[in-house]
Amino acid sequence: MTTPILLVCTASRWQGTARIPRSLARAGFEVALLAPRASLAERSRFVAKIGHLPDGADARQWLHAFAAMVKAVNPRIVLPCDDMAFQLMQRLVLSPPIDLQPALHLELAGLVRNSLGDPKCYAMSVDKTLLPAAAEALGVRVAPYAIVADADATLAFANTHGYPIVLKRSHGYSGSGIAIINNDAGIPQAIANLTQLQALDLGRAPTPRLLVQAFVAGHVIGRSSAAWSGHELCGVTREKVMRDPPDTGPATVMRYYHDPEARAFSEALIAGLGIAGIVGIEYVVSERTGELSLLEINRRVTPGSHTGELVGIDLSAALHAAITGAPSAIPQDVAPGFERIVARFPQEWLRDPASPYLRDYPVDAPWDDPDLFEAMLAMRDDT
Repeated sequence: MTTPILLVCTASRWQGTARIPRSLARAGFEVALLAPRASLAERSRFVAKIGHLPDGADARQWLHAFAAMVKAVNPRIVLPCDDMAFQLMQRLVLSPPIDLQPALHLELAGLVRNSLGDPKCYAMSVDKTLLPAAAEALGVRVAPYAIVADADATLAFANTHGYPIVLKRSHGYSGSGIAIINNDAGIPQAIANLTQLQALDLGRAPTPRLLVQAFVAGHVIGRSSAAWSGHELCGVTREKVMRDPPDTGPATVMRYYHDPEARAFSEALIAGLGIAGIVGIEYVVSERTGELSLLEINRRVTPGSHTGELVGIDLSAALHAAITGAPSAIPQDVAPGFERIVARFPQEWLRDPASPYLRDYPVDAPWDDPDLFEAMLAMRDDT
């Protein structure tokens, strides 16, 4: 008997949303999807039920569509697949509309809490102005930082730590909401850009609080984990070998390997923040010291969430076992000394169709999902 699971997204073209249904279905879930019309994910043959958000849906319309989909599917767990979906689920629990029926709120909020973990930690886990202090308290290394509200405070930080510096707004995704600044002249414009109202603010006036950090020269790695009740069930660490765009974009080629510090930090964050579901945590490895420093936590399905099964770490299967109480033989991590490079499709193909990585290494293409494969091939016409 399959276990119903609901994927919720507000972005129509995100790769992770489209690739995770196969992994979930093979693990024993019956996959339902709530998404905008004509989303990439609904082309997957592994999605059993589809609900559509109204075009240009606002927060209230999203809530109505979510409630209707929950009633139709009766999911055991809900997974957000983009940052806006997580923000809307967080708002449902912590600040629901005053006219939402108490019984309905109790049902929906209970489902979200069970799916995502401790609500007290939702904000601090994703708000970049709150996360560094929370991470430090859990023993996780972060680059030197300060919370600033104006150019003078940012300049004072730069005078102490030197350039380049990194300025971040509280929320952002795929490299947005971040500015790398190399001199004094770049500070005012970066602050002006980062304090403008954006979609993830959900209509609230943006806070003048920004995070400024010392820039750590090095390479970015990510660890995707399945978690339940504040415990990492398993996870896989990946280095971003190629990125698009190069400096801040998502990975197009990944190197899987064993990194005990990334695992230890992720375990500490998942436990300390009471996280459940699928989570992606990013770090930067200093080219000078080799030490890891936390960059951000993504409380959602990330583009590489489905790829753990390529190296024997199946996040979906581990999550299904935890939810159903079934035994699991999935290891928590790859073995020391393990290494594998994988080219992501269509990302690396869109970046460079003549890439040697597509020729020389395994390519993570949806060979057994032909409609989705066709839709991904058509993405070149949109670039």
